[in-house]
Amino acid sequence: MQTKVLKAKNKLIVTSVLIALIFVFAPAVQAARIKNVILLIGDGMGVSTMSLARWFNDGQPLSWDKYVCGLVRTYSADDPITDSAAAATAMATSYKTKTGFLSVLPDEMNRAPVATVLEGARLSSKSTGLVVTCNLQHATPAAFAAHFPYRADYETICEQMVYTQVDVLLGGGLKYYTGRKDREDLLRVLKQKGYAIITSPEELRSVRSSKLAGLFAEVDLAYDLDRDPTREPSLAEMTGAAINLLSRNKNGFFLLVEGSKIDWANHDHDPVGSVTDMMAFDRAVKVALDYALKERNTVVIVVADHSTGGLTIGNEKSPSKSGGKKAGDFINPLKEARVSAEGLEKLLRPEMSRAEVKSIIGERYGLGDLTEEELKTIMDYLARAATNPKQSGKLKSIIGPMISKRAMIDWTTSGHTGEEHPLAVYHPEGLRPEGVIENTDIARYVAGLMQINLEAITREYFIEAEAAFKARGAQVELDTVTDPDNPVLKVKKGNQSLAIPANKDFAEMNGARIQTRLINVYNRKNFYVSRQVLNLLEN
Repeated sequence: MQTKVLKAKNKLIVTSVLIALIFVFAPAVQAARIKNVILLIGDGMGVSTMSLARWFNDGQPLSWDKYVCGLVRTYSADDPITDSAAAATAMATSYKTKTGFLSVLPDEMNRAPVATVLEGARLSSKSTGLVVTCNLQHATPAAFAAHFPYRADYETICEQMVYTQVDVLLGGGLKYYTGRKDREDLLRVLKQKGYAIITSPEELRSVRSSKLAGLFAEVDLAYDLDRDPTREPSLAEMTGAAINLLSRNKNGFFLLVEGSKIDWANHDHDPVGSVTDMMAFDRAVKVALDYALKERNTVVIVVADHSTGGLTIGNEKSPSKSGGKKAGDFINPLKEARVSAEGLEKLLRPEMSRAEVKSIIGERYGLGDLTEEELKTIMDYLARAATNPKQSGKLKSIIGPMISKRAMIDWTTSGHTGEEHPLAVYHPEGLRPEGVIENTDIARYVAGLMQINLEAITREYFIEAEAAFKARGAQVELDTVTDPDNPVLKVKKGNQSLAIPANKDFAEMNGARIQTRLINVYNRKNFYVSRQVLNLLEN
């Protein structure tokens, strides 16, 4: 059964219930054996990217190849070609949404928040974790721990994620915790909530805290090929550390792991960054699978959110007839590189001579045969970037295609593409989806494994506040004037005064703070609260 792009909430709910029936694989006693779920997403990891990685790995299979069981459709509610926000929302909530939206419904349904599998795990007393190589506020991790219709508003997303209290956070994005428009010091908030905050691999190896924020870069971590192991841990190291900490919870855990920059490299047409980060992702998957195979109570899911770049193995310069090509024709130019295109730019300076630039590119990126025209293009770029900061950081999209041509690799777009992607699932009992499924079915499968009801959680924790409070005879005012960067919903009834701050996990009744289980959500249109907050106001 396919999930259609639906316009009415009642149709969405009915469809959710019907499709959920597909995943009733076994009696509840069998589901109860599953304690942990690890979802690993290769961002932008298309079929051709996987193929290139196998050849790069001397033709050996990827760690999850033997568990491939189906294909996943990826379209969003408003586009056949999804973005990461809508795709992650589908896998986190079981709902299709609009491009750029994070775990909120489309405009026709007022951008209402819907519960995620991570929130469901937390409410079930499981531990939760997010492990990424981008900033933690980026689209994929954000969709599991935040609700907002603007994926690029990293400060709001960061605040929501802090107050959602994900137990283990490992990745980048340090800059969004302090120096904020709302003047809130979110590192201080994390410490108040009992988090250990670390910034180095050495600290990661020794930390014992059950609540951990490992923030290893101001924004994104380096490509694995460029990574300084004394400053940044690998994705596999972070995955292993997260599993070690989360597995101490007797109730189990939910962990999301993303190989984030496969997508970024494909956007830039840099096959070196793409394939080496693919291999780093594969090593992280192996860590998860090794744990699951040992414990026999853990499900591991491996999937892409979408494909990026339209990578093809073979281009217009490759022989048109069958035969005559070897794997080395595609792979050897990439194996010569010692840095990604992004890493290469950090080695070059505008004051360098043509000979120096050519030498570095040959030694570090494997392009020892640059033509005069190619070298001129690079030198012209370096000169522009020296005088215009907005031009810096774009060498990768210039030099990536140069090595692609030599590797007989081509690209069809600098954006995403809309094809289906392989799904791999390890389940100790072999109970897994098969065939062609929707990305929304992944959320339903995960929810079923953890025995959580996403619809019930949404009804309980995301109630449209203004209408609900007014129905109880209260006066309601959204205060965006006193402090525009910190909106507060103010509710009054008789001698009761309730203040509900946006994006936080508490409310104040007559000045007394009351902790809530999930955050209050303000989507810049409507305010949503839990029944717990609603019931603070006496009828």
